[in-house]
Amino acid sequence: MRAKMTRKKWAIFILLVIIVPIIYNKTSGFIAGVMQQRAMMLPKEVEVAPPHIEEVNVSAESTGRVEAKYSVDVIARVPGFLMKKYFTEGQFVKKGQTLFQIDPREYQIEVNNSRATVNQYSALYKNAQQELNRANALVKEDLISRSDVDSSLATANQNKALLDAARQQLELAKVNLSYTTIKSPIDGRIGKVNITEGNYVTATSGPLVNIASTNPVYVTFSLKSNDFIKLLKASNQYKDVQVKVQFSGGSWYDKIGVVNFVDNKIDKDSGSVSMRATFDNSKMWLVPGDYMKVQLIAPKLVKYMTIPQSCTKGDAMSGYYVWVVEDGKAVKKDIEVSENINNNWVVTKGLALSDQVVVNGIQNVTAEGQKLKVVESKNPENTGKN
Repeated sequence: MRAKMTRKKWAIFILLVIIVPIIYNKTSGFIAGVMQQRAMMLPKEVEVAPPHIEEVNVSAESTGRVEAKYSVDVIARVPGFLMKKYFTEGQFVKKGQTLFQIDPREYQIEVNNSRATVNQYSALYKNAQQELNRANALVKEDLISRSDVDSSLATANQNKALLDAARQQLELAKVNLSYTTIKSPIDGRIGKVNITEGNYVTATSGPLVNIASTNPVYVTFSLKSNDFIKLLKASNQYKDVQVKVQFSGGSWYDKIGVVNFVDNKIDKDSGSVSMRATFDNSKMWLVPGDYMKVQLIAPKLVKYMTIPQSCTKGDAMSGYYVWVVEDGKAVKKDIEVSENINNNWVVTKGLALSDQVVVNGIQNVTAEGQKLKVVESKNPENTGKN
């Protein structure tokens, strides 16, 4: 009897050991599911903020290239053998400084010959003038005919014309002689010599050397049409726009440039406008040919409605949108943006200053009409600047 009771108790005990965990698991799973459903039904927490109003200077950026204000290819203006150069490549030269010497001997001979011809025709003209004076005196006494006077006058005029031509030939010979001494036409840095001493050079031989002015210098660049119009509206025909340039290493040049050229049309292929700014280059830091980042800043302050880029969804192709909270529910609003200011989008359409934009907890918003719980923002920058 006792054995039967013992076996019965053991059977009940084993049954309880098996059934109780099953019941517990079923019950706990049910309770967890209910709790999860209830949690999902609770409003999700988000942080909101109205759009900001930022007052900034209108600006635009581009890539520019440094150019010399004057760049001159020095060529030989008369043919001859290049005898000597008087400079060191890469040095600074002054306007009027002698650079090269072409063999001047044949040109000096031409000057001497031309001067002799002038002296010859000068003597002939002087003699013809004296003959004319005598003829005028004799004709008054009827000692010669009027035709003799006319003949003397013609001789004098002919010799005068020959003398004038000889004098012009002498001046040309002097000019050609002066061209044998090649001088710098500008102040600037001289480049590498292309034709060395001993070579026979002509005007068609090509540049002997190049000289580039160093101060001031130009920086040329192009602006997209929308940036061009935006800056134009915020400036006095670009006269008061500040131009800054940045070196490839990231540092900014310490001088401000001034726009001195704006093209009269928009390029049909690139949709941009060619422009140029002048910079003081007394420190010689801006080197012609170098590429630099260009920033243009208009003095006029303009107000923009902005929102953090991090609170927007979408992209430039499909369009951008944000979530706003209205009456405790999520509302999707499509927006249009124009540019980026301090990591904020400039909003041109789709939002009002009174809208409460979700700035944190965006991942909690999944559908329009979803209930949301607005909590105080932990980031003071999201409290608005209106």
